[in-house]
Amino acid sequence: MSQLAPDQQPEGWSSIAEVYDQSFTSMTSQLAEAALEQLDIQLGEEVLDVATGTGVFALGAARRGANVLATDFAPGMIELLQKRIDEFDLKLIRTAVMDGQSLELEENQFDVAASIVGIIFFPDIDKGIAELKRVVKPGGRVAVVCWGEMEKFQMMHYLRRAIEITAPDFELPDSTPVWARLLGHESLQDAMQRAGLRDVQVTRIMASHELPSASEYWETFTSSAPPLQLLFQRLGEENTRRAGEAFAELVTRDCNGATPCLSAEACIGTGVVA
Repeated sequence: MSQLAPDQQPEGWSSIAEVYDQSFTSMTSQLAEAALEQLDIQLGEEVLDVATGTGVFALGAARRGANVLATDFAPGMIELLQKRIDEFDLKLIRTAVMDGQSLELEENQFDVAASIVGIIFFPDIDKGIAELKRVVKPGGRVAVVCWGEMEKFQMMHYLRRAIEITAPDFELPDSTPVWARLLGHESLQDAMQRAGLRDVQVTRIMASHELPSASEYWETFTSSAPPLQLLFQRLGEENTRRAGEAFAELVTRDCNGATPCLSAEACIGTGVVA
């Protein structure tokens, strides 16, 4: 078995759950809301959220009156979500630490199962989608969300440019990132059809994240995901500081005086279990 990447190990995600929440949740919330609309979640339905992360899809489904099971392989993510559940006394959501590639659940249990930019990190993406399908009743719905075109993922574009400007001799990874193995409309459609889902439809959505300032965002962004932590460790403290200055300058310049904002394209795939 090949060695797992940092973003495929639960320890890395557990340790940065709160920082991830600050850096990405405003954007993933928009993706979750769009997926919830397309799935047309109904009162009383049984809903599964796999690789829930900070729980944006689970929380949205519960607001619609669904009974939700939110799972993630990272205990730290589940702990963060559970705090929110307890704080607001959300009785419709229960949580469990669980590997999404091998769900400890019986088949045909749920009306809906979804994963919002979660399955994209699985070592076996096809197995992850197959597990969503396995636990959904015939006629039930499945949703998978991945990122869209790489060129439209602004935070990664600015990150690369900032490092190229400030540390031109630094060798950026040339391999496909783990999360980019499932990327874009056609890739997502093919993966869901391979899983045997019918009536597969994929739509594109632009999500955005307004920043208090580009400099403040950089402070959390550098440690907001396991592969980013590793990248900046390799880059070193001084180069990271200088790259942050370049990142802020690039973002601010392109905003032309408007509130700094980062956007990214995502693809939302839905299908029906035969």
